[in-house]
Amino acid sequence: MKFLKTIVSSLQSNNTSPDTVVGVDIGSSSMKVVELKQSNDVITLSTYGEVQLGPYNNREIGQTVNLSVSKEQEALVDIIRESAVKARNAVFAMPLSSSFVTNVSIEADADADLSSLVRMEARKVIPSSLSEITLDWAEVELTKTELVAEEKRRHVLIAAIQNSALERFKVLMQFAGLIEPPTEIECFSAIRGLYTSEKQDIAIVDIGAGSAKLYIARKGLLMRMHRIRAGGAVATKQIEQALKVDFETAEQMKYAADRQKSSFAELKRAHDSSYDRAFREFRQVLAEYEEKTGVTLDSVHLSGGGALFPGIDAYLAQAINREVILANPFSKVAYPAFMEDIMDEIGPSFTVALGAALRSFE
Repeated sequence: MKFLKTIVSSLQSNNTSPDTVVGVDIGSSSMKVVELKQSNDVITLSTYGEVQLGPYNNREIGQTVNLSVSKEQEALVDIIRESAVKARNAVFAMPLSSSFVTNVSIEADADADLSSLVRMEARKVIPSSLSEITLDWAEVELTKTELVAEEKRRHVLIAAIQNSALERFKVLMQFAGLIEPPTEIECFSAIRGLYTSEKQDIAIVDIGAGSAKLYIARKGLLMRMHRIRAGGAVATKQIEQALKVDFETAEQMKYAADRQKSSFAELKRAHDSSYDRAFREFRQVLAEYEEKTGVTLDSVHLSGGGALFPGIDAYLAQAINREVILANPFSKVAYPAFMEDIMDEIGPSFTVALGAALRSFE
Protein backbone atom coordinates (compact mmCIF):
# COMPACT_ATOMS: atom_id res chain seq x y z
CA MET A 1 0.00 0.00 0.00
CA LYS A 2 1.43 3.28 -1.11
CA PHE A 3 0.40 5.25 1.97
CA LEU A 4 2.01 2.80 4.36
CA LYS A 5 5.28 3.19 2.48
CA THR A 6 5.22 6.99 2.28
CA ILE A 7 3.44 8.37 5.35
CA VAL A 8 2.46 5.83 8.00
CA SER A 9 5.09 3.24 7.13
CA SER A 10 5.47 -0.37 8.16
CA LEU A 11 8.54 -2.18 9.40
CA GLN A 12 9.38 -3.54 5.96
CA SER A 13 12.99 -3.30 4.81
CA ASN A 14 14.12 -0.55 2.48
CA ASN A 15 16.81 -1.65 0.05
CA THR A 16 17.45 1.86 -1.27
CA SER A 17 18.19 3.56 2.05
CA PRO A 18 20.71 6.42 2.06
CA ASP A 19 23.84 6.15 4.20
CA THR A 20 22.96 9.11 6.45
CA VAL A 21 19.48 10.21 7.55
CA VAL A 22 18.09 12.71 10.04
CA GLY A 23 14.81 12.08 11.85
CA VAL A 24 12.85 15.23 12.67
CA ASP A 25 10.28 15.44 15.48
CA ILE A 26 8.44 18.76 15.79
CA GLY A 27 6.42 18.72 18.99
CA SER A 28 4.24 21.37 20.60
CA SER A 29 7.00 22.70 22.88
CA SER A 30 10.28 21.47 21.38
CA MET A 31 11.90 20.26 18.18
CA LYS A 32 14.27 17.29 18.13
CA VAL A 33 16.57 15.75 15.54
CA VAL A 34 18.53 12.49 15.45
CA GLU A 35 21.04 11.78 12.68
CA LEU A 36 22.02 8.19 11.96
CA LYS A 37 24.66 6.77 9.65
CA GLN A 38 24.93 3.24 8.27
CA SER A 39 28.29 1.68 7.48
CA ASN A 40 28.98 -2.03 6.97
CA ASP A 41 25.42 -2.84 8.11
CA VAL A 42 25.95 -1.04 11.43
CA ILE A 43 23.67 1.91 12.21
CA THR A 44 25.55 4.52 14.25
CA LEU A 45 24.41 7.68 16.01
CA SER A 46 26.03 10.71 14.35
CA THR A 47 24.43 13.54 16.28
CA TYR A 48 21.25 14.64 18.02
CA GLY A 49 19.78 17.87 19.29
CA GLU A 50 16.80 19.63 20.80
CA VAL A 51 15.58 23.22 20.74
CA GLN A 52 12.78 24.68 22.86
CA LEU A 53 10.09 26.40 20.78
CA GLY A 54 8.61 28.72 23.41
CA PRO A 55 11.18 31.53 22.92
CA TYR A 56 10.47 31.58 19.17
CA ASN A 57 6.94 32.72 20.05
CA ASN A 58 7.84 34.99 23.01
CA ARG A 59 6.71 32.31 25.45
CA GLU A 60 8.45 30.52 28.29
CA ILE A 61 10.48 27.34 27.81
CA GLY A 62 8.17 24.35 28.23
CA GLN A 63 5.01 26.09 27.05
CA THR A 64 3.11 24.73 24.06
CA VAL A 65 3.11 27.02 21.03
CA ASN A 66 1.79 27.27 17.48
CA LEU A 67 4.62 28.80 15.49
CA SER A 68 4.23 30.80 12.32
CA VAL A 69 5.78 29.28 9.20
CA SER A 70 8.74 31.67 9.34
CA LYS A 71 9.46 30.93 13.02
CA GLU A 72 9.18 27.18 12.41
CA GLN A 73 11.68 27.50 9.58
CA GLU A 74 13.99 29.51 11.81
CA ALA A 75 13.85 26.89 14.55
CA LEU A 76 14.58 24.02 12.12
CA VAL A 77 17.55 25.83 10.59
CA ASP A 78 18.87 26.60 14.09
CA ILE A 79 18.68 23.01 15.33
CA ILE A 80 20.28 21.62 12.16
CA ARG A 81 23.15 24.11 12.50
CA GLU A 82 23.62 23.77 16.25
CA SER A 83 23.48 19.96 16.14
CA ALA A 84 25.91 19.87 13.18
CA VAL A 85 23.51 17.76 11.12
CA LYS A 86 25.09 16.93 7.76
CA ALA A 87 22.45 14.64 6.25
CA ARG A 88 20.31 15.99 3.42
CA ASN A 89 17.99 13.00 3.59
CA ALA A 90 15.31 13.24 6.26
CA VAL A 91 12.26 11.49 7.65
CA PHE A 92 9.67 13.75 9.21
CA ALA A 93 7.34 12.62 12.02
CA MET A 94 3.98 14.35 11.56
CA PRO A 95 2.34 15.46 14.82
CA LEU A 96 -0.96 13.84 15.75
CA SER A 97 -2.59 17.27 15.76
CA SER A 98 -2.30 17.30 11.95
CA SER A 99 -3.38 13.71 11.44
CA PHE A 100 -6.00 11.11 12.25
CA VAL A 101 -5.51 7.47 13.16
CA THR A 102 -8.13 4.93 14.19
CA ASN A 103 -8.95 1.23 14.05
CA VAL A 104 -12.33 0.11 12.73
CA SER A 105 -14.16 -3.18 12.43
CA ILE A 106 -15.91 -3.77 9.10
CA GLU A 107 -18.46 -6.48 8.35
CA ALA A 108 -17.08 -8.27 5.30
CA ASP A 109 -16.34 -11.78 4.06
CA ALA A 110 -12.75 -12.97 4.00
CA ASP A 111 -12.48 -12.60 0.20
CA ALA A 112 -14.29 -9.24 -0.07
CA ASP A 113 -12.48 -6.19 -1.51
CA LEU A 114 -12.19 -3.71 1.34
CA SER A 115 -11.20 -0.61 -0.65
CA SER A 116 -14.67 0.88 -1.15
CA LEU A 117 -15.82 -0.22 2.30
CA VAL A 118 -12.87 1.51 3.93
CA ARG A 119 -13.63 4.79 2.17
CA MET A 120 -17.24 4.58 3.32
CA GLU A 121 -16.09 3.95 6.89
CA ALA A 122 -13.54 6.77 6.67
CA ARG A 123 -16.30 9.25 5.82
CA LYS A 124 -18.01 8.30 9.10
CA VAL A 125 -15.01 8.63 11.39
CA ILE A 126 -12.74 11.31 9.89
CA PRO A 127 -13.87 14.88 10.68
CA SER A 128 -12.71 16.22 7.30
CA SER A 129 -13.67 15.87 3.67
CA LEU A 130 -11.74 13.07 1.96
CA SER A 131 -10.66 15.63 -0.65
CA GLU A 132 -8.75 17.52 2.06
CA ILE A 133 -6.69 14.58 3.32
CA THR A 134 -4.27 11.91 2.20
CA LEU A 135 -5.82 8.61 3.23
CA ASP A 136 -4.80 4.98 3.31
CA TRP A 137 -5.40 1.90 5.36
CA ALA A 138 -4.04 -1.51 6.28
CA GLU A 139 -5.82 -4.62 7.39
CA VAL A 140 -4.59 -5.84 10.76
CA GLU A 141 -4.14 -9.43 11.85
CA LEU A 142 -6.62 -10.73 14.41
CA THR A 143 -5.74 -12.92 17.38
CA LYS A 144 -7.38 -16.31 17.81
CA THR A 145 -9.70 -14.84 20.45
CA GLU A 146 -10.82 -12.09 18.06
CA LEU A 147 -11.32 -14.53 15.18
CA VAL A 148 -13.76 -16.57 17.27
CA ALA A 149 -15.62 -13.55 18.61
CA GLU A 150 -15.81 -11.55 15.38
CA GLU A 151 -16.49 -13.97 12.57
CA LYS A 152 -17.14 -12.23 9.24
CA ARG A 153 -15.62 -8.98 10.51
CA ARG A 154 -12.29 -7.56 9.44
CA HIS A 155 -10.20 -5.05 11.36
CA VAL A 156 -8.62 -2.12 9.54
CA LEU A 157 -6.20 0.61 10.56
CA ILE A 158 -7.20 3.90 8.93
CA ALA A 159 -4.76 6.81 8.86
CA ALA A 160 -5.00 10.25 7.31
CA ILE A 161 -2.98 13.47 7.17
CA GLN A 162 -4.29 16.90 6.23
CA ASN A 163 -3.05 17.86 2.76
CA SER A 164 -2.39 21.40 3.98
CA ALA A 165 -0.10 20.05 6.70
CA LEU A 166 1.79 17.87 4.23
CA GLU A 167 2.36 20.86 1.97
CA ARG A 168 3.44 23.04 4.89
CA PHE A 169 6.07 20.60 6.07
CA LYS A 170 7.25 19.92 2.52
CA VAL A 171 8.02 23.64 2.21
CA LEU A 172 9.65 23.59 5.66
CA MET A 173 12.05 20.83 4.68
CA GLN A 174 12.90 22.45 1.36
CA PHE A 175 13.68 25.71 3.19
CA ALA A 176 16.12 23.82 5.42
CA GLY A 177 17.86 22.32 2.39
CA LEU A 178 16.58 18.80 3.01
CA ILE A 179 15.60 16.46 0.21
CA GLU A 180 11.80 16.12 0.18
CA PRO A 181 11.39 13.58 2.97
CA PRO A 182 8.99 10.73 3.46
CA THR A 183 6.49 11.64 6.15
CA GLU A 184 4.78 9.47 8.72
CA ILE A 185 2.59 10.04 11.74
CA GLU A 186 4.50 10.30 15.02
CA CYS A 187 2.87 7.25 16.61
CA PHE A 188 4.48 5.01 13.96
CA SER A 189 7.88 6.57 14.59
CA ALA A 190 7.49 5.93 18.32
CA ILE A 191 6.56 2.29 17.72
CA ARG A 192 9.54 1.75 15.42
CA GLY A 193 11.85 3.32 17.97
CA LEU A 194 10.89 0.69 20.57
CA TYR A 195 9.56 -2.38 18.75
CA THR A 196 11.65 -5.53 18.59
CA SER A 197 10.73 -8.93 17.20
CA GLU A 198 11.12 -10.45 20.67
CA LYS A 199 7.57 -9.43 21.56
CA GLN A 200 4.72 -9.31 19.04
CA ASP A 201 2.60 -7.03 21.22
CA ILE A 202 3.92 -3.92 22.97
CA ALA A 203 2.36 -0.96 24.75
CA ILE A 204 3.85 2.54 24.89
CA VAL A 205 2.85 5.52 27.00
CA ASP A 206 4.22 8.68 25.36
CA ILE A 207 4.05 11.83 27.51
CA GLY A 208 4.49 14.95 25.42
CA ALA A 209 4.10 18.59 26.37
CA GLY A 210 0.41 18.91 25.57
CA SER A 211 -0.92 15.36 25.74
CA ALA A 212 -0.25 11.83 26.90
CA LYS A 213 -0.80 8.97 24.46
CA LEU A 214 -1.14 5.21 24.84
CA TYR A 215 -0.16 3.11 21.82
CA ILE A 216 -0.71 -0.63 21.59
CA ALA A 217 1.04 -2.29 18.66
CA ARG A 218 1.16 -5.80 17.23
CA LYS A 219 4.08 -6.76 15.00
CA GLY A 220 4.95 -3.09 14.67
CA LEU A 221 1.47 -2.03 13.52
CA LEU A 222 -0.72 0.22 15.67
CA MET A 223 -3.74 -1.60 17.11
CA ARG A 224 -5.10 0.89 19.64
CA MET A 225 -4.44 4.53 20.51
CA HIS A 226 -5.82 6.61 23.36
CA ARG A 227 -4.93 10.27 23.82
CA ILE A 228 -5.77 12.66 26.65
CA ARG A 229 -4.77 16.21 27.55
CA ALA A 230 -2.15 15.55 30.22
CA GLY A 231 1.47 16.39 29.47
CA GLY A 232 4.57 18.24 30.57
CA ALA A 233 3.14 21.74 30.11
CA VAL A 234 -0.03 20.71 31.95
CA ALA A 235 2.07 19.35 34.82
CA THR A 236 4.09 22.57 34.99
CA LYS A 237 0.84 24.56 35.18
CA GLN A 238 -0.31 22.33 38.04
CA ILE A 239 2.96 22.96 39.90
CA GLU A 240 2.59 26.69 39.23
CA GLN A 241 -0.86 26.73 40.83
CA ALA A 242 -0.12 24.36 43.73
CA LEU A 243 3.16 25.97 44.79
CA LYS A 244 2.14 29.55 43.89
CA VAL A 245 5.08 30.29 41.58
CA ASP A 246 5.21 31.53 37.99
CA PHE A 247 5.39 29.14 35.01
CA GLU A 248 9.10 29.68 34.40
CA THR A 249 9.95 28.87 38.02
CA ALA A 250 7.66 25.84 38.01
CA GLU A 251 9.37 24.54 34.85
CA GLN A 252 12.80 25.00 36.40
CA MET A 253 11.66 23.21 39.57
CA LYS A 254 10.35 20.31 37.50
CA TYR A 255 13.60 19.78 35.59
CA ALA A 256 15.80 20.30 38.65
CA ALA A 257 13.70 17.90 40.75
CA ASP A 258 15.84 16.01 43.27
CA ARG A 259 14.43 13.08 45.24
CA GLN A 260 16.80 13.88 48.10
CA LYS A 261 15.40 17.36 48.77
CA SER A 262 12.74 17.86 51.43
CA SER A 263 10.62 19.85 48.96
CA PHE A 264 10.46 16.97 46.48
CA ALA A 265 7.38 15.31 48.00
CA GLU A 266 5.23 18.43 47.58
CA LEU A 267 6.55 18.98 44.06
CA LYS A 268 5.86 15.36 43.13
CA ARG A 269 2.29 15.48 44.45
CA ALA A 270 1.52 18.54 42.35
CA HIS A 271 3.21 17.05 39.29
CA ASP A 272 1.67 13.57 39.48
CA SER A 273 -1.85 14.85 40.12
CA SER A 274 -2.00 16.14 36.54
CA TYR A 275 -1.74 12.55 35.26
CA ASP A 276 -4.29 10.86 37.55
CA ARG A 277 -7.12 10.75 35.02
CA ALA A 278 -4.90 9.84 32.07
CA PHE A 279 -3.29 6.90 33.83
CA ARG A 280 -6.67 5.57 35.04
CA GLU A 281 -7.96 5.68 31.47
CA PHE A 282 -4.82 3.97 30.16
CA ARG A 283 -5.33 1.13 32.63
CA GLN A 284 -8.90 0.70 31.44
CA VAL A 285 -7.89 0.69 27.75
CA LEU A 286 -5.16 -1.89 28.42
CA ALA A 287 -7.59 -4.13 30.31
CA GLU A 288 -10.24 -3.88 27.59
CA TYR A 289 -7.68 -4.70 24.90
CA GLU A 290 -6.43 -7.74 26.80
CA GLU A 291 -9.97 -9.01 27.35
CA LYS A 292 -10.94 -8.58 23.70
CA THR A 293 -7.78 -10.02 22.15
CA GLY A 294 -6.63 -12.59 24.70
CA VAL A 295 -3.22 -10.88 24.72
CA THR A 296 -1.37 -10.13 27.97
CA LEU A 297 0.51 -6.83 28.13
CA ASP A 298 2.61 -7.27 31.25
CA SER A 299 4.90 -4.30 30.62
CA VAL A 300 4.63 -0.80 29.16
CA HIS A 301 7.37 1.41 27.67
CA LEU A 302 7.37 5.00 28.94
CA SER A 303 8.59 7.63 26.48
CA GLY A 304 8.40 11.36 25.79
CA GLY A 305 9.85 14.36 27.61
CA GLY A 306 7.41 13.84 30.48
CA ALA A 307 9.09 10.50 31.25
CA LEU A 308 12.16 12.35 32.57
CA PHE A 309 10.54 13.51 35.82
CA PRO A 310 11.91 11.43 38.73
CA GLY A 311 9.53 8.68 39.82
CA ILE A 312 6.92 9.11 37.09
CA ASP A 313 7.67 5.56 35.91
CA ALA A 314 6.90 4.13 39.35
CA TYR A 315 3.73 6.21 39.57
CA LEU A 316 2.55 4.93 36.19
CA ALA A 317 3.40 1.34 37.17
CA GLN A 318 1.27 1.65 40.28
CA ALA A 319 -1.62 3.24 38.37
CA ILE A 320 -1.77 0.62 35.59
CA ASN A 321 -0.59 -2.34 37.69
CA ARG A 322 2.08 -3.33 35.20
CA GLU A 323 5.85 -3.15 34.87
CA VAL A 324 6.98 0.15 33.33
CA ILE A 325 10.21 0.33 31.31
CA LEU A 326 11.80 3.68 30.57
CA ALA A 327 12.19 3.86 26.81
CA ASN A 328 15.71 3.51 25.45
CA PRO A 329 15.51 3.77 21.65
CA PHE A 330 19.27 4.41 21.41
CA SER A 331 19.78 0.73 22.25
CA LYS A 332 18.95 0.10 18.58
CA VAL A 333 22.02 1.98 17.33
CA ALA A 334 25.75 2.11 18.03
CA TYR A 335 27.41 4.98 19.89
CA PRO A 336 30.59 5.50 21.95
CA ALA A 337 30.59 3.70 25.32
CA PHE A 338 31.23 6.92 27.26
CA MET A 339 27.81 8.21 26.09
CA GLU A 340 25.85 5.36 27.64
CA ASP A 341 24.67 7.25 30.74
CA ILE A 342 23.45 10.25 28.77
CA MET A 343 21.72 8.01 26.22
CA ASP A 344 19.87 6.22 29.02
CA GLU A 345 18.90 9.57 30.52
CA ILE A 346 17.60 11.32 27.41
CA GLY A 347 16.39 8.25 25.51
CA PRO A 348 12.67 8.60 26.33
CA SER A 349 12.42 12.09 24.87
CA PHE A 350 14.12 11.14 21.57
CA THR A 351 12.00 8.06 20.80
CA VAL A 352 10.05 9.66 17.95
CA ALA A 353 13.02 11.38 16.28
CA LEU A 354 15.15 8.23 16.41
CA GLY A 355 12.28 6.03 15.25
CA ALA A 356 11.72 8.33 12.28
CA ALA A 357 15.40 8.16 11.30
CA LEU A 358 15.38 4.36 11.57
CA ARG A 359 12.67 4.15 8.95
CA SER A 360 15.21 4.48 6.13
CA PHE A 361 17.25 1.52 7.42
CA GLU A 362 14.52 -1.04 8.15
